[in-house]
Amino acid sequence: SIIGYIRRAALGEPLIPFEQRVAEAMDRIYTQHSWTPNQRKWLERLAKQLVHEVIIDREFVNHRFADDGGAKQMNKVLGEQLDTVLEELNEAMWPERSA
Repeated sequence: SIIGYIRRAALGEPLIPFEQRVAEAMDRIYTQHSWTPNQRKWLERLAKQLVHEVIIDREFVNHRFADDGGAKQMNKVLGEQLDTVLEELNEAMWPERSA
């Protein structure tokens, strides 16, 4: 989002295209866990939405994937790790700047 870019620039951080942030965050998620092919498929679907929606939380997942069981189903597929994945994605996309 433009606000995110302005904030990062004000903090003196390099401006990174949002799509690149998403790709790097997803790479981190993919390598931090041993995902099954089915889990990875769901994560890839999540990543595709993230590129367009900027913010993804449990409510968004529940709405966007309602036809496939929503957040409940995604959480089940991910071995009850949906909240962890969402937190890790947020941290990977917007890491805290070191002092």
